[in-house]
Order: sequence, then structure tokens, then C-alpha cells
Amino acid sequence: MAYAKITLTLIFCLTMILTSVESVYAQTDFPKDQIDHFIRSKMEENHIPGLAVAITRDDKVIFSRGYGKTADQSPISGDTPFAIASLSKSFTALAVMQLAESGRVDLDKPIAHYIPSFQLNDPRGMTITVRQLLSHTSGLTDTVYPDMTIHPQPDSLEEVVQRLHEVTLHSEPGSEFHYNNTNYQLLARLVEVVSKEKFPDYLQRHIFTPLEMKRTFHVSNTKQLIEKSSTISGGHYFLFGKPIATEEPEWFVEGAAGMVSTINDMAKWLIIQGNSGKYNNVQLLSSEGIRTMHSPTGPKESYGLGWEISKTADGKKQIEHGGILWTYQAQELVIPDQKLGIVILFNSGLNTFVDYYSFVSGLSGILTNSPPENSLFTHTMLESGMCSIILITVLLGIRRLWRLKKWEEQYKKRPSWLTFLSFILMLLPLFLLLFLPKMITFFGGERVLSLEGIFMMMPSIIIGLAIASFQNLVIVIARVIRICQIRIQSRGSQNQTINRTTTEGQFMG
Repeated sequence: MAYAKITLTLIFCLTMILTSVESVYAQTDFPKDQIDHFIRSKMEENHIPGLAVAITRDDKVIFSRGYGKTADQSPISGDTPFAIASLSKSFTALAVMQLAESGRVDLDKPIAHYIPSFQLNDPRGMTITVRQLLSHTSGLTDTVYPDMTIHPQPDSLEEVVQRLHEVTLHSEPGSEFHYNNTNYQLLARLVEVVSKEKFPDYLQRHIFTPLEMKRTFHVSNTKQLIEKSSTISGGHYFLFGKPIATEEPEWFVEGAAGMVSTINDMAKWLIIQGNSGKYNNVQLLSSEGIRTMHSPTGPKESYGLGWEISKTADGKKQIEHGGILWTYQAQELVIPDQKLGIVILFNSGLNTFVDYYSFVSGLSGILTNSPPENSLFTHTMLESGMCSIILITVLLGIRRLWRLKKWEEQYKKRPSWLTFLSFILMLLPLFLLLFLPKMITFFGGERVLSLEGIFMMMPSIIIGLAIASFQNLVIVIARVIRICQIRIQSRGSQNQTINRTTTEGQFMG
């Protein structure tokens, strides 16, 4: 009897334990179907040809999947390589922090202390510290050294240092935040000088190998992406919403945007961000070092050392970074308190009408019980709108040329200033097209972009402006010619009247 009671008690306890476990599992059940549906819907809305997603929690990868196809029509998997662009900066920052923790680099010493060849055409350059480079507060900007548009592009990190000899700083070091790739090229050169290893070799030995990132490597120039085409498939830009496979324009990217990786490899990188710098019992950086990288530095409260800093909808701290090339895009996000990490790699590049960040923020919302909001405007809607605008512009242009006679009648009744004003307004698309690079620089944080890059970023807008500019210019020229003809005819009539009056006067006399 006693044994029977004990047995019943054990069965009851076991049942309660199993029920509790099932309850906990139900509460923490991972929403794979919801995530899968969200990603597929967003890809369809934005015509994304291919992407890969990884999600980590604690020290585990809880989701890893590829969607769509590469440029050569191969299915994308968790091991498909992508150019990750500026996500590379956080790796460069970690390399510098490793050297700092080993005592070989002082973050608050001038960069010139470590790179003797570093010199600007500005005495303030000698005071730029390592920390200021890491936090983009060095005073260097695209406007003083437009790294994306310089031709020819540098061949090495040391050549970047040499080219800076003619540069004058935009602002006092430490006083202003200006996101700038050259900062991280200088930091990569710092790693080379101090470690006495080539920068890609340092990354391989001290970061990629310990993290078991076996499919990750670093290139110095985007043209090497083409040379490694057997390893990495090409990316895309969008033309009226259709992804077009193309080669990435040439650009020197070492240290700032030169890494190629996979989401399975990048998932391991995210794990150390939420796990105090540790991966599989290997400590790549101390927990204090990770906290320093994730903390605001300098005058901008939303940037640390290689990471952007923001808050979730419910106020939790999150660190993130985007990577942008003309044919590739990448987004990563970590919520340290929840040890949650998300990385998405795209084989399509920067486009005015595609909100890549909405992908990662949407996944974050799903995982933190803050459902993502539907986008008010989709890529399809915006591109369709541009097509409609272009069509209407062409039809209006044809109509204006067709109705030149009617315009002529109205012109004769109008004051001259109103006609002049109408010409200025019609030439506005041409002015916008000509000054677009400067406008992008002014409104885009002083980033200086190449003309090729601007076209790949907004081809439908450029084509629309070009069509409007051409036909409006033709209409203005046609109207100006007609005005000249009218005035010549008018002067001829006046002369005939004067001659007739003179002749009649002489006859009467």
C-alpha cells in the first residue's frame, strides 16, 4: 500500500512537472511560420531577389534560412556568401579593441602616434585620437575627402594615408559626428602597423578563426568581388522595381566595407555581442570591452564604437548597424538585455524606394511581441507612381508642343514676367538633375556619391527627371524661337507702318 501511494505521488509530481514544461514551451514557442510569412511578404512587396536571415538567442542560432535566388539563379542558403558592406566596421572596431586590451593601443592617443606617415594639411589632424576615429568624430567628412568618387581609387591602406596629406578637416576633432569610411580605413592601417599583420590576415587569425567563420573573408576593393565570382554571386539594383543583376562599381573598401560573409557565420558574430564577447568558451574581447563598444561616445548619443545605438518600442537598448553597397545591403540588430540578435543579408542594393530596415525591425517586433506595422507605401506602389508620373509628363509635353499656336495667342495677352516665370518653372527638372549630387550631399549627412551610384540608387527618379528636363528644354526652346519670330514680325510691321506713314507724309507735302 505504501509503495502504491509513493508511486501515485511520483506520477502526480511527474505529471505536474511535464505540464509546467509544456506550458513554458508553449509560451516561448518560436514563431517560425509568422517569421517566414513576414519575410516572404516583404520580399514580394519590395521585389527582393534574394536574402538570408539568421536569428540568435543566448548562445544559440534559433533560425537560419535563405530565400530567393542568387544572380546566377542558385537557391540561397545559410551558407550563401554576401558582401556585408559597412557591417565590416564593427569587426574593424573589435580588432582595435583587442589591441587596446592587450596594451598595444591607447584609444585616447593620437593616431599619428601609431602611424608616423599620417599627416593632414591641417595642424588639428595631429590631435585626432583612435577613439575619435572609432566614433566618427575625427573631423573627416566626404566633403573634404570624397572616398567614393576619387579616381583612381587607392590600391592600399597606406596610399589612403598618403592621399590625406592634402586634406583640411571639416571640424574640430571630437566636436561633431560625421559618418565617414576613411576613419575606418585609418583604423585598419593602425591594426596593420601595430600587429605587423596584413589587415585581412589579422581578421582571419584573431576573429574569423576563433568564431569558426569559415566562409568569411575580406577584400580591399569591390572589383575583387568580380574576381571572386566563383565564391560570391553578383548583386542587383532596381530598375522600375525590377532587380537587374550587375557588377558593383569600383570602390576601395578595406577596413570600412570590405567583408564577405554568410548568415550562418554572421550569427556567430551576433552571439558574442549578447554573450559578453564569448563564443564556445573563447573570449574574443572582455565583457567591459563589449560594453564600451555598445555605449555612446562623443557628441552623438546614438553611436558607440562601430555600432549605432537606439531603443526598442518598449524602451530597451538595442545596437545595430546597416551595410550599404550599390548591389548589396545588410542589416544587423542586437538587443543585449534579451541576448537576441538578428542579421539579414540582401543581394540587392541601395534604393530610394526600399526600406531595408523595416525587415529587421519587423522581425524584432515579432520576437518581442510588438507586431510590425504595415508599410504605408510599398516599393511596388512607389515605382508604379513614378511610371505614372513619367507617362503623364511625356503626354503633357506632347500636348504642349501640339498646342504651340494656342500658347502663342495666350503669350500675346500675358505680361512678359509671367512668361519668364513659366520658363523657369519648366526648367526646374533640369536644375534638379544637374544639382542632385550636391543636394544629396547637403541632405544626406554630407555623403558624396558617384554619379553611377546615384543612378543605381534612384534610376526611375533619374530617368523621370531626364525625360522631363529634355522635353521641357525642347518646349522652352521652341517657345523662345516663336517669341523671337513674333518680335521680328512685330518690328517688321512697325517698320512698314513707319515707312508707309513717312511716304504718305511726303506725298501730302
